[in-house]
Amino acid sequence: MNIKRIISSTILCALILVSFSSFAQKKDLRYKVGASAAISSKSTLPFWLVSNKNGIIPDENNGLLFLNIKSDFTPSKSNFDFSYAASLVGSQGKKGEVFFDELYTSLKWKTIFLDLGIKQCEIKYDGLSFTNGDLLMSGNARSYPEISIGIKEFIPLNFTNNWLAIKGVFANGILIDDRYVDKANVHHKNAFLRIGKESGFSFTMGLDHYVQWGGESPRWGNIGGFKAFKEAVLVQSSSQPFIDSEGKESINDSYNKSGNHLGQNTIEFAYSNNKFHSILSFKNMYEDKSGDLIHINRVKDWNASLYIKLNNSKFLSSFIYEYIYTKDQGGYTIRPEHPIEPIIGFDNYFSNGIYKSGWTNHGKTIGLPLITPGVNNAIEAHHFGFKGAISEFKYKAMMTYSKNYGILSLRSDGKGNQQENYSKVYSFHKGLSQQSYMLEVSFPKLNKIPFIISTQLAFDTGKYLPENIGFQLSLTYNGIFSK
Repeated sequence: MNIKRIISSTILCALILVSFSSFAQKKDLRYKVGASAAISSKSTLPFWLVSNKNGIIPDENNGLLFLNIKSDFTPSKSNFDFSYAASLVGSQGKKGEVFFDELYTSLKWKTIFLDLGIKQCEIKYDGLSFTNGDLLMSGNARSYPEISIGIKEFIPLNFTNNWLAIKGVFANGILIDDRYVDKANVHHKNAFLRIGKESGFSFTMGLDHYVQWGGESPRWGNIGGFKAFKEAVLVQSSSQPFIDSEGKESINDSYNKSGNHLGQNTIEFAYSNNKFHSILSFKNMYEDKSGDLIHINRVKDWNASLYIKLNNSKFLSSFIYEYIYTKDQGGYTIRPEHPIEPIIGFDNYFSNGIYKSGWTNHGKTIGLPLITPGVNNAIEAHHFGFKGAISEFKYKAMMTYSKNYGILSLRSDGKGNQQENYSKVYSFHKGLSQQSYMLEVSFPKLNKIPFIISTQLAFDTGKYLPENIGFQLSLTYNGIFSK
C-alpha cells in the first residue's frame, strides 16, 4: 500500500472540507480518524468480521486506516439546509487499496431531500440486524455514486390529524467497479404509508424496487439509453431485444423484464412508550416476473424480525431476533407448451443472465450477506443480536444459525409435462449447517489515551464455511472543528 498516497489524499480531503466548512460559518465540521487490524486462523476472516461493514474490510488478514469528515444538518427553522461528508479508507490485505467510502452532499428543502454522491446506508436496529432492515441493501457492500430525491422521513398528513404519514424516494446510481456489464445503472424507488403516530401503536406498509439497467455488455453492446431507463422504471419488457454479433437474440429482456429487477414488500407493527420501542416486521422478496401481480401470491420467501429497544436498561439496551427463508425462489409455474418461457419462478436470487456480476458491488453482495450469488442463495436462517453495557464496557453480540442449500434447479421424472412431474433439487441437497458468532467490546476511555479502543472476536463453525476464529482491534479518535 502506498502510504504517501494515503497521507496526501487524506490531507487533500481534509483541506477541501475544512475550506468548505469555513465558507459555511454556521456549520460544525466533525472528524473521526482511526486504524484497525484483523487476523484469523484461516486465509479468510470469519463471517461477522467482514459482513455488513460497507465493503471496506478485506476478507483476509488486514490493516486499515480511515479518515471521516462530516458536517450534518443543523436544527433550525430555515426551510433550506445542507450537509456533506467524505470518508477516505486505505486498506492492506493481499493487495493495497485506497478509496472513498463516502463522498456526498445532501440538500434539504422543507421535507424534501436531495442526495448527491457516495453515501452509506443508514444503520438501523443498532447495527444488530443481519439485514439492516433491508433484504436488498443491507450495507454489506460499498456504496455507489447516486442521485436520490424524496421524502426520507415520515411526514404526517395534517388533514388526517397526523394519523397518516408518508415517505418515499426516487433514485438512480451507477456501479463503477470492474464488472461484466460495465457502468451498469441501479434505479431505486420506494413508497411507505404509516397509520398511527410515532408514540403508541402504528402500522406501516411499503414497497421497495431496485433494477439494474443500461451499461456496456461485452456480448450485447450498449444496452442503455432513455428507453431502457423508462422500461426499467415502469417494469416493462424491452421493446427492442438485444442482438449480439452473431445475430442471436436475448430472451431475458424481451420475454421477462428489461433489466434485472429486485423487490421487497414490507409490513411493520410498532409500539412505543417512554419505557421501550418495539418493531415487528415482515418482508418478502422476489425478482423479475415473480413480482407481477398475477404471480406475487406464489412468492413464499420471507423475512421476519422482532426488535426491542429498552430506554432505561443498561445491561441489555436492545435486542433483535430475525428469521429468513429463501428456498422457494419465487415458486415455479410449468408451461411446457410455451417455447420461450416454459418456467416462471426459480429466481436464482441476486444472479442474472445479462448482468452476470449479479447483485454485487466490488465483489460483495449488496443485499443480505448470507447470499452468495451463483453459489448459495437458497437458505433458512435464525439470527440473534444483543447490545448493552457492563459497568463502563459496552458490548454487542450476534449469533447466526443457517442451513445453506446452494442453488435451486428443476428435475423432471420423465413421465409428462404436468406440474406434478417436476420437483425442486438443491445443489446442497440436505443443506449445510453453519453457525457464526461475534462479540464486540468497546472499552471506557482512559485519561492518558486519546483513542477509543474496541475489539471484535468472531468465530465460524459448521459445514458451509471453514471453522475459523478471528480477532480485530480498532482505535478511533473523534473531534470537531468549531464554527
